[in-house]
Amino acid sequence: MRSRSHTTSIRTLVWILILTSVVAVCAVIGGGYIIVADISQQKDTINIELEQNNHSVRQLETAIAQIRSETLQLFYEEPESNNLGTIIDRYPTILLPLVERLDDQDTQIKFQQYLNELKRLASETDVWFQRHKIIKKEHLHGKQRATVRDLLQRLRSFTNIHLGQQRLEEAIEIRNWRTASKPVREVISTKIINKRREPWFLLFNEIQTEVANLSQQTEILISALQVSRLADVRDNLLKPSIEHLERNLLILDDVRDISAEPALQILEDLKIALFGKDYQIDQQYQTIVARGGLYQLSFDRLQLHQQQAQHEKALQTNYVELENINAHLSQLTQKQYDLLSNRTQQQLQQGLNKAIFGGGIVLLFVFGLGIAISRRVNQQVHQLAVLQRHNELILHAAGDGIVGIDARGYTTFVNPAANALLGFKPEELMGRCFTTLMPVLRESGDVLPHDDHPVKQSLLLTAGQTCRSNNEYFQRRDGSLFSAQYITTPLIGEHNQNEGAVLVFKDISEQQQDKRQLLKKKQQLDYLANHDVLTELPNRRLFRKKLHLAIERCSRTSGEIAVLFIDLDRFKRINDSLGHEVGDMLLKAVAQRLQKCVSHSSTLARLGGDEFVVLIEESSVAENVAEKCRRLLKALSSLFEVDEHRLFVSASIGVSRFPHDAKDETGLMSNADVAMYYAKNHGKNNFQFYTPDMNARAREFQELEIKLRDGLDRQQFILHYQPQLDINTHCLIGVEVLIRWLHPQLGLVPPADFIPLAEESGLIVPIGEWVLLNACKQNQRWIEQGLTPIRVAVNISAIQFQSDLQSTIAKVLQQTGMDANLLELEITESMLMDEHNKIIDVMHSLKKQGIHFSIDDFGTGFSSLSYLKRMPVDKLKIDRSFIKDVINNDNDAAIATSVISLGLNMHLEVIAEGVEQLEQELFLREHGCHSVQGYLHAKPMPADEFVKWRQQH
Repeated sequence: MRSRSHTTSIRTLVWILILTSVVAVCAVIGGGYIIVADISQQKDTINIELEQNNHSVRQLETAIAQIRSETLQLFYEEPESNNLGTIIDRYPTILLPLVERLDDQDTQIKFQQYLNELKRLASETDVWFQRHKIIKKEHLHGKQRATVRDLLQRLRSFTNIHLGQQRLEEAIEIRNWRTASKPVREVISTKIINKRREPWFLLFNEIQTEVANLSQQTEILISALQVSRLADVRDNLLKPSIEHLERNLLILDDVRDISAEPALQILEDLKIALFGKDYQIDQQYQTIVARGGLYQLSFDRLQLHQQQAQHEKALQTNYVELENINAHLSQLTQKQYDLLSNRTQQQLQQGLNKAIFGGGIVLLFVFGLGIAISRRVNQQVHQLAVLQRHNELILHAAGDGIVGIDARGYTTFVNPAANALLGFKPEELMGRCFTTLMPVLRESGDVLPHDDHPVKQSLLLTAGQTCRSNNEYFQRRDGSLFSAQYITTPLIGEHNQNEGAVLVFKDISEQQQDKRQLLKKKQQLDYLANHDVLTELPNRRLFRKKLHLAIERCSRTSGEIAVLFIDLDRFKRINDSLGHEVGDMLLKAVAQRLQKCVSHSSTLARLGGDEFVVLIEESSVAENVAEKCRRLLKALSSLFEVDEHRLFVSASIGVSRFPHDAKDETGLMSNADVAMYYAKNHGKNNFQFYTPDMNARAREFQELEIKLRDGLDRQQFILHYQPQLDINTHCLIGVEVLIRWLHPQLGLVPPADFIPLAEESGLIVPIGEWVLLNACKQNQRWIEQGLTPIRVAVNISAIQFQSDLQSTIAKVLQQTGMDANLLELEITESMLMDEHNKIIDVMHSLKKQGIHFSIDDFGTGFSSLSYLKRMPVDKLKIDRSFIKDVINNDNDAAIATSVISLGLNMHLEVIAEGVEQLEQELFLREHGCHSVQGYLHAKPMPADEFVKWRQQH
């Protein structure tokens, strides 16, 4: 009964203890919850305010960035309007509320000062912007440039008119000379020579030269980049040229009965257009005081560039100060946040103290549970023994070698994987010194000393440290080696003493081999990424890297480098005619020959196609570079024997130098490319150094292309007709159609000045269609007027053959109603080098329709008889270059007679163009030429003049 009562009391006490502990824990939890909730609310308030301040700071940074961006656009992108002032006005609306929240009066005063300065600069910048727009528009598209060029053209016309009159008189005398007797011929010759020696004739030539010089000097004035250069051009170029021209005009007025007053007035207008209406000559310094005109416009433009740099520098200074203010506000925001955080931390500490008090009560409850915990410990000990047995099973099953070592370095545990990797039996390792049994070797093959053995090292480590490696070798029992990856971990006792170590290792020989193979493949890929596959030369990517490094070195050492841009001439013809395999072998041979000419310190690379480039870092002065270019051209001029083909190639080289021509790799490459194209356009097989005026010529080329497109749209082209006559009867048998460009400013532009541009830009197709249509239309109109039908010869470009020429001709014949038999198409020999099979197929198709074909300029191009016999050609046309000296030059005579003989043997009609002398016609008639064309009988003329000529002949 008592025992039962004690049991009831114990149970009652236990339940009271349990209930008390529960109440205490709940009280501690509730108090902690209230403290945490209060602190959390304060923290949220702090975070919201901090986020607002940070958002304002970010808005300020964004505003500064917008101001900077607007400044850059204003100075470099030239927008239509200036928004800098509007953006600056938004800046105070963001900053002032933030300064008020932070209560920082000093920052507000400083900001107002910088803001006022910034607004002042913005106002000045706006004035600069408006003036810059006006000056630039006037400089690029204003009337002053056009006025100067028009006055120069009028001066040219003045000299051309009078010189033209002299040439006309000479032409009449020469015609009389041909029909006169020998004594009369001597008199006429003496008269012509004396006229050419007259002072007025020489004066006109000097005037013509001075006008050309003025044109070039005016362009130099327009393109000047420095104010000092303007004064130099004004006083040292323009002033002497104008004075010399004016002096010659005054002398001309006295020498011959020719009034130079119009030219002097034009010259005075030119001075006004150049230097302004109120210009003066400073007699003391012999300089021109310009008060307007094109000179003042160029001066204002350069002065605005200087003002741009000043405004930009001042604005950047203010931007830096505003950014410093932003940084200061950000620091103030952080300080305020730190202050509030410390206050919250104190409140948190107070709450923790209260929680500790409640935790003491809970600790009493935990102490009461100690007995129960001790019983639980016994159960855990049993479970630990089971776990240790499981760990041993896991260690034995592991694939990596695991070795346990005591503090002396003796083996205490070895798993089966370690035995297998090292070739030892378990009893041979257990209880033995591991460092003695298993030496470790470096990659070089040297055995690690005893003190450097990883096991020995691990016995010296402290808690948390390890010793690991993957580039050393373990030695097996039989002496063989294997590459091992290992880690040794010290076993630290309760008192931080080293009680041994655990060594875990595995064989990584296969991984190392795979890694070496992967590295080899990576090296191969790197090589392919930086080298040309065909020639094994560096490619564009590697060349630009080397060029960039060379520029950096030269920038540090004030050195010089040169870039040679090499492009093979007419390589496409070889590639297309002989095949790409021959072309590739030729490129390899060219690369090998170029490589022999390039020194070890220079770099030769292939950019693609037939383009190569050389980087010269030593001896980059112009004379040495020129000598290297000559050596390269000479090396390429020798015969190439490629797959049983004997080939000759040449190259065009463009040169640009650092730092003379450009400051970066893009500029050097671009300028070298421009110089290379300049070399191609000047005869090929030569080299050219880059000059700034090449870009000017490129711009003129672009402007001419725009004018050419406008000319096509505005019907500025006209056709001239040159008769073709039978050499025996002088009867009209045909007419060649020649296009002329009548430009309102440029005047009558000959075909040689715009046809190459039309072919390059693709405009030759619509221009060619226009010529075909109008030539056929005019011929049909003559037939309808009752004139005898004649055949019209029209020149055709190779590009027109590639643009469905058959459909174009069919459409023209249908629209005009002209008989196809009256149309003759003139082609050149060089056209047969590109896609000759396609061109010959088109010719056969057109021939079936009745259209005739002739080969223009025969003997100056490819002259392949294998192509000639395949083409449906009706006529061979001897080039004027062979006719010019056919009487005096045996070579020209031999070529002309050979062409005539070839035509006669192949039953082809032969016509000679450029016949200007009766002796030439007699020579051609004697050797069997069928027909002639040239100034001896008639020059090219408009349609109405041609009709009058026909009626007279």
